[in-house]
Amino acid sequence: MDLSKLFSRPAFYIVLCVYLTVGFITLQMGDQVAAMMFDEDRYFENMGAISLFIAAGISFYTLYISWKNRRVTGIFWGRQLIYLGLALLFFVGGGEEISWGQRIFGIEQPEIMATNTQDELNVHNLAFFENSEFLKADDIFNIFWFGFAVIVPAVSLVFGWFRNLASKWMPIVHWGVGLLFLFNYAMAKAAKTLFASSYSFDLVPFVQAVQEVKESNYEFLFIFLSLFILADLLAAIRAAPAQPSTAGT
Repeated sequence: MDLSKLFSRPAFYIVLCVYLTVGFITLQMGDQVAAMMFDEDRYFENMGAISLFIAAGISFYTLYISWKNRRVTGIFWGRQLIYLGLALLFFVGGGEEISWGQRIFGIEQPEIMATNTQDELNVHNLAFFENSEFLKADDIFNIFWFGFAVIVPAVSLVFGWFRNLASKWMPIVHWGVGLLFLFNYAMAKAAKTLFASSYSFDLVPFVQAVQEVKESNYEFLFIFLSLFILADLLAAIRAAPAQPSTAGT
């Protein structure tokens, strides 16, 4: 199956938009649904972590394929570092999402994590980051997806010279994937207006519940972002000349 064709099919985007939308609709489905969806170690948090681990696996596989075929594609070492960076980022993100299994395995919180604002075994909730004006995890996360999935593909779509230059050093995501990220962002904004009055689950504040859905959806989309990067690499391998190239090794 040619994975790259998946990203040119309208049905692909329709199905994902439906999934993203249904996630936000659960905000108005009552306390019983909310209890299964929004609390710690429930659907959206676990789905986000699983999605990130899957994205990490795809990215590690992409790195392996890239290294194995480096003489065929002539891919720069810098781009291979991006593959590695994405794999590690997704893996660490998945671990952080579930506090590295703290609640699953009953791990005691170490003293070094005493400043964690949520008493969890993770780094992104440490007071140092939570109280920082520039290092909040949410802000860094938003800058990452917006820059990598939206800005770079958009600029590449408009300026061919930028695409030719940037593609030598980094994978460029399909612009349609970037639109899915923007759709999720817009849905989160709309949900805060549409569903605030119908949300009644008192164990998880409404704003936090919206955040849980939004983050989980973003993390789910990272699977397809990683799949496109893999598909793009496989297409480059198929298009490479029969004689191995020694460039970029």
